[in-house]
Amino acid sequence: MRFRQLNFCGRYQLPWISALLLIGGTLFAQETALDYFNSVSEHYETISDYSADIVITRGSTVQSARIWYKQPNKLRLDFTSPQGMVMTVDGSLLQVWVPAQQVLFTQPLRRDSQAQLANVSSLGGLEMIRKYYTLSYNPGPELASLEPGSTIKVVRLKAEWRTGIQGFKRLDLSIDTNKQIRKVVGTTTTNEKITFSFSNLSLNRGISDAKFQFEAPLTGNTVENFLFEP
Repeated sequence: MRFRQLNFCGRYQLPWISALLLIGGTLFAQETALDYFNSVSEHYETISDYSADIVITRGSTVQSARIWYKQPNKLRLDFTSPQGMVMTVDGSLLQVWVPAQQVLFTQPLRRDSQAQLANVSSLGGLEMIRKYYTLSYNPGPELASLEPGSTIKVVRLKAEWRTGIQGFKRLDLSIDTNKQIRKVVGTTTTNEKITFSFSNLSLNRGISDAKFQFEAPLTGNTVENFLFEP
């Protein structure tokens, strides 16, 4: 069976999809925030693929998954909470499988879609931030703990939009000493905060393109174009 538009984002508590689809070292005082951010981008240019654990927090809603990403725009999340949910981007098609409802949501991606940026923790996502946001340290270039009591040290950057067209008006980035993004806090136009936390990162392992293919059970229903008309 095939259905058309439904209020997917509101119903399944996933307003971060549009953003998700876009969303280190020794520092010296004279290095500007933009200089440092550019050095992070240069590091991400060396990453062909990565996998990590991700936790997405929005208010009292907490979701967790294993994420795989491959340049330039392939993405997969296998969720452990909600259990069994899968999100994939194979480069041209976004799919979200919600097993509790036995529904597959699909969305062909436009060439200019932010979703093609895959996520903020990618080279494409960093390019979007550099283009549309103003960067500054938050509050300074000194290393700080990722979380209270954490042994992971990070530099914190603040990115505030220069235009009004992006999903988040502000992004707070925590970047570790290996220049890996470990945490992103996005603030929406309604001042709601959505947090993306990354751990157990694995880089450049040669992830196969087959990893980003997904076939839903034949018994499920399909909802097409749930984000926009192609």
